[in-house]
Amino acid sequence: MSVGTLYSQTAEILRSRIAQSVWKQGDRLPSENELCQEFGVSSITMRRAVATLVAEGLLVRLQGKGTFVSSDHAVIQGPPELTSFSQDMRARGWDATARVVALRTDRASDRIATKLGLLSGALVSVISRVRLANRLPVAIQTAHVPALLFPGLDKHDFSRESLYDVFERVYGVKPAHATDVYNASAITAAEAAQLEVEPGTPAFRVERMTSDSTGRRIELVDSVIRGDRWTLVLRLSASRQSVR
Repeated sequence: MSVGTLYSQTAEILRSRIAQSVWKQGDRLPSENELCQEFGVSSITMRRAVATLVAEGLLVRLQGKGTFVSSDHAVIQGPPELTSFSQDMRARGWDATARVVALRTDRASDRIATKLGLLSGALVSVISRVRLANRLPVAIQTAHVPALLFPGLDKHDFSRESLYDVFERVYGVKPAHATDVYNASAITAAEAAQLEVEPGTPAFRVERMTSDSTGRRIELVDSVIRGDRWTLVLRLSASRQSVR
């Protein structure tokens, strides 16, 4: 097995231990020698594996103290999987909650209607929430869903319930596919008050279009995500045909 393959496999095991909360935020990792003995790899392999996770923001090195699981409350997103915010947080062992800013029925604008494949002016349910991870604000999300497809959403407490869970459990509609479009931006004064940051703080603006297994569009979400608490990590592999 090549050194490159071995260090990648080692990095993946380290990554899974963090994802499964074997090592929690703020925990100090065992020494390099202890890790090498446990994994049966060389110090060079272990250093490369640890360096990979440091670059991803999962680990942080403190001079003279060791290597620790990042405790800056940044959400590491990747590789791409279709999960709700609540599912994402639970997978990391964090408490996902929300502050509901608005829950109403509106007439769809031309943009919203076009995105959802509806007639202009069709009824849509609008759910706007500040999303929190371990009680710290991470994002503002505004979801638009076809009101005829999901009647009675106002009966649910979306400060605690996941919208995807409600889709599947109550309406029998399972989100199957989604496209996320990321743009770099700055947080406005109004958004800053909700996200507890200064206006102008870097942010991601994300548009998500979600569909079910038949291709029916069921949700359009606009998100403003704090750049200091969200890291997007994509692990890429070359196809065999492209490696020469």
